[in-house]
Amino acid sequence: MGISPVQRFGNAVRTHGPWRTAQILGRRLHREFFPAPVPTHPFDLEHEVDTSGLLFAADLASGHAHDDHINAYWGTAPSGFRGVLEEWQRVLVGTPYGIEDYTFVDIGCGKGRVLMLASDEPFARIVGVELNPALTAIAESNLAKWSSAPHLCSDIEVLNIDALMAPIPDSPVVLYIYNSFNLYVMLPLLERMQALAVTRSTPIDLIYATPQQAALVEAVPGIVLLTTGSIALTAEDRAACAFATSQLDFRIYRFGRFAGAC
Repeated sequence: MGISPVQRFGNAVRTHGPWRTAQILGRRLHREFFPAPVPTHPFDLEHEVDTSGLLFAADLASGHAHDDHINAYWGTAPSGFRGVLEEWQRVLVGTPYGIEDYTFVDIGCGKGRVLMLASDEPFARIVGVELNPALTAIAESNLAKWSSAPHLCSDIEVLNIDALMAPIPDSPVVLYIYNSFNLYVMLPLLERMQALAVTRSTPIDLIYATPQQAALVEAVPGIVLLTTGSIALTAEDRAACAFATSQLDFRIYRFGRFAGAC
């Protein structure tokens, strides 16, 4: 059974307070009556896939208890993701592991744009985790088209499950989060990763794009910030951005006893 509008309103007030909730409702009403056009990204036109669009939490209800903690769906800009991945690979230099040893897990993968971009790197495996069944189906359809051409990683899977159920292999793993949800999902996810990290023999890395909850992440015992910065977006990505963003901010972390190895 889904969350009723009254329950959703009550949860919003408890999470954000009455003033912030009123601001959020005002913006949503404005979007409802005066929607801004969101252009189709050139990535979709080039590859005949569907990863464009801006979907807010109200559009992504699945009936799950965590629906109320979703932020929105908006695909990562390709130039931003490629730049962040380059920064992450730099921190692997001098460690026992290379990108080919890692499983890439996109938590909140949406329509799968990042999964496709990641497949152009030699990851051991790529996994997308998505709560919304409609977005999961779109991601699977996109990947079926994408996989008709060869890519460096062909072992790609999309799972329609909650973020807290994301499978974490024993091999090295890098998580990608693009500000997918609020602290009520983020905190237990971080706690789970830290608990896993202290008992394993391989690292868990986290690429956190648009890191609005960085303070929460950095309060986790034993986690280390490996690098941080911003990636300038290409003109193509800027033109297709609903938020008029010119850069992708990021922070890269490592959990557990491998945190000092960089």
